[in-house]
Amino acid sequence: MKNFLRSATSVVAACSLLVFTACESENISPDASLNAQGSQDAHRSKSYNLNKTYTADIMSLNGSGVMGTATLTLKGDMLTVNIMASGLEPNQPHPQHIHGFMDSNKNAVCPPMSADTDNDGLIELAEGAPFYGPILLSLTPFPTAPDGTINYTKTFPVTAGMLPLQNNVIVLHGMTVGNTYWPTLPVACGAIKPSNNGK
Repeated sequence: MKNFLRSATSVVAACSLLVFTACESENISPDASLNAQGSQDAHRSKSYNLNKTYTADIMSLNGSGVMGTATLTLKGDMLTVNIMASGLEPNQPHPQHIHGFMDSNKNAVCPPMSADTDNDGLIELAEGAPFYGPILLSLTPFPTAPDGTINYTKTFPVTAGMLPLQNNVIVLHGMTVGNTYWPTLPVACGAIKPSNNGK
């Protein structure tokens, strides 16, 4: 009988230990997740203390013929964007944005022609979105390119969702199709790349 009681007591103790450990594990997981998120935010916030230069080679989309370059200079928590591009439709507004994903492990890319899922010969805004993501920063005021070229420069505050910048792309929009001007149609795109690694 004593041996039975000892065995039963051992089983209860073991079960209690398992239950306690399980509960403890449940309590640890959210904390670990929060710590991981905190580390990611801390990593992103360190970028605020760096001076870095980035560039993007802007290439034509949808047969627009638009080409150009962008230089992005990050100083502390401020970002200066310069875009020089040609081949834009004159005297029309050309929305321009930094696109990307809030998930810092996912890189935005310029969409390939296979993004044209409705087979109309054009990569429309929604068709490109799975590749370049939502708008992270609107580069306003949008230029109108009187002679088809732009030389745009403006400084913006940086938010954590924009970092790291090299995960993102710059997209220029706006072109006439048929007799209709489509201000949202992507006409050029360039991946943002580090230029000087902060030096």
